[in-house]
This record gives sequence, C-alpha cells and structure tokens, in this order.
Amino acid sequence: MSETPMSDMESQLRQLMNIAAGEPPRRIRGQAVRREAVRRRMAAITAAAAAAVVLAGGVAVAAVAQPGGPGRPSGHTQPPVAQISASVPRYYVVGRTVPRGNETEVRVTATGAVRAKVHCPWPVPNVRPWPVAPASNQTFFLVCQRATRPAGYATFLESRIYQFQVTGTGRVTGYTLVRGGSLPGLRVGAIAATPDGSKIAAIVYPGSLANLSPKTPANILVINTRTGTHAIWHAAPPVAGKIVYYPQDISLTADGQELVFLTEPQCFGSHCTMPPGASQQIRVVNPAVSGQLNNSRVLIRLSSVLRPSTASAVAAVISPDGSRLTLEVVGNLSGRPSPQSVSVVQVPITGHRRLHFIYRLNASNGSYGYSFFSADPAVRHFLIGVGLDEMIAGRIDDGRLIPLKPAGYQVAFEVW
Repeated sequence: MSETPMSDMESQLRQLMNIAAGEPPRRIRGQAVRREAVRRRMAAITAAAAAAVVLAGGVAVAAVAQPGGPGRPSGHTQPPVAQISASVPRYYVVGRTVPRGNETEVRVTATGAVRAKVHCPWPVPNVRPWPVAPASNQTFFLVCQRATRPAGYATFLESRIYQFQVTGTGRVTGYTLVRGGSLPGLRVGAIAATPDGSKIAAIVYPGSLANLSPKTPANILVINTRTGTHAIWHAAPPVAGKIVYYPQDISLTADGQELVFLTEPQCFGSHCTMPPGASQQIRVVNPAVSGQLNNSRVLIRLSSVLRPSTASAVAAVISPDGSRLTLEVVGNLSGRPSPQSVSVVQVPITGHRRLHFIYRLNASNGSYGYSFFSADPAVRHFLIGVGLDEMIAGRIDDGRLIPLKPAGYQVAFEVW
C-alpha cells in the first residue's frame, strides 16, 4: 500500500460509504474495512448525540490520576531511558505503509531507534509482511501474504504464519513456519496469540476477494501450533433480513480455552428486525472446536457499560485469566454529546461492572480519523494510535500518552 494524503483518505472513505449503501462494488483496501466501520459507527453516534439532552449521572466511572488533566493529551515528552519501568518491553514492532508497500520494523521503546527490519523468509514474489501478533519473551508471529501484485489492490493466493524472536539487542532471529501455518487461498485481516504461542487466532477472508467491505463475512480460524490442527468458526452469509455477527477484534485467554471477539449485530436489506436492545457485544467461543459465529455465547453486552448513542468500542482485549476486558472506546462515557473523545477503560467480566480509566484523550474540536490498539501478552502495557487533530501514536504510561516513532497516518499497527 502507498502512503495516503488526508484528502485522498477522505475521498476513499466516502467511496466506502457508498459501497456500504449498495452502489456497484469497487476495489478497497482490506484495512479500510475496519476504519470505515468505525467511521460509520461514529457518524451514528454523532447524530444521536447532537439530538440528545444532556443527562445527569451516567455510567459509573472510576478514573485514575491523569497528569496534564483530562481535557488535553498529556505526556508528549519522551522520558529518559532510566525512567522507563523495567516491566515495559524494551522493543516494539511497528508496521507502516511506505511508497513501495508495507514495511515492518523493530524499534527501541525508549528512543524509537530502528534495530531491525522484519521480512518474510518466504522466497516467492509479491509477499507482504502483515500483520504481527505478540507472545511472551519478545516472541512474535508474522503473517506473510502472497498476492497477485507487489502493492496496491490484489487478490491473495496464500497466507503463511511465521514465528520469530527479538533478541536482547533488538535483532530478529529464528524465522520458522508455524505448524499448521500454511493457509492456501486465505487472506488474514487480524491475528492474536496466547502468551505461550500454543494457539493462534486469525480473522480470515477468501483470498479471491480483492474487494472487501463491511458486508464481507469474516471467519475466525484457530491454529493449534503444537499439533498443526485447525478449527474454524464460520460467519453467516449476508442474506437479506438475517442478523449476522462478524468479528471486529479478537483475543485469547492465556490457557487458550476462550476466544473472545468484539462484534455488533448487523442486518442487510430492507426487511431487517433487530433484536430488542441490539448493540455491541463481546462474544466467546471454544477455540478448540469449529462452529457458527451466530451460535456463539454472549459474554458481555456493552450496553451495560456504554451508552450506544454516545460511545462505541473499537477494540477489545481479554485479560490472560479471562477476568476483565480492556476496551478502546470512542465517544463520551458520561452520555453527554461529545463524541470526539478516545478512552481506554477496563471492565470486569463478572460482578459490579464499574469502568476503570487507563487513558483518556478529549478533543473538543477534533475529529476521529484512525486508530490501532494493542496490549502486551500480560495485558499490562498498551499501545494506541489515534487520529484526532493529528495522528498520535505511542504507549500509555500512568494515564499519559508517550509518543513513539514514527508518527503519522502511515503507521498501521504497533505491538510488543
């Protein structure tokens, strides 16, 4: 993919809106599917918030101290190396778009210095290194996707998942093909792994589809890396009038017994009857067996902690022990019509669901443009990329955002 100026990006998003409305299909980027889905969700929130009456009270919130105050991004100064906690990973892996395609690097958390380039060891043409998921001990899983052309829009012939290690000096070593990691005819949109790397989950699409849209069914494939066996949870087809649940984000518990995914009921066509209280949900499946996503169990209905008219989750990560969720939320958690805030909050799975703030960025005059969110395998440290008045990407530290390099809209993901 090539670097995209803001004017071109806005034009592309308008085209995506037209696709969702039913115009003739056009070629769009796979990553744009999630961005456009978030944009559509935020458009609905904005419209609802503008018409809402400001309510007193709202969702109970327990905020941690935030240096710099809640009304502006804080912590924009990179701290010296000595001030970085020993528990913070020393290196992070960043993927970005450059004129010649996708580029993935290992960088130093303290300084942003490049230590190594991540490449695909697959000796065939038109291979793209994208995306990456972390495991414990600076182990990562890299998806290499063979396309019909080196950059831009293409169909995908095969995806392969490799494991590699980042050494104590930030170098990359030990590329190995994951057992069961050869996926002919599939395109991978997102990937997650257990901390010990014994299971990998991926959102997958048919590789023959060059055109992806929010209507494209997304399956979840689970790989047992010790045996090489696969389990697949199938998405229901977009049949007119049928409610479907397509995954927007995925994560696994440490024991590999639960796979959770963020979703929202969708219904296509003019004869749709949504269930009462339909809103975003966290659903859970058994990653060891295959099944239908529509038959998955609801873990949490997010309407119990978020007001659907003013706030929307765009990412969700389960804790290793399965006791809590960490959410990236766009909108206003108090119910007030101020939808241009971005928050990272945690909520327990059981008991009193009181939100705990990890980070909040308010933008009174900004507009939400783009986001990525990830956690380390222990789900203690977080990386986030937010487009408000400008692109801000970095790590969250005690309620502050510490910028990481590189900056700008070309950054697609950061993981550690």
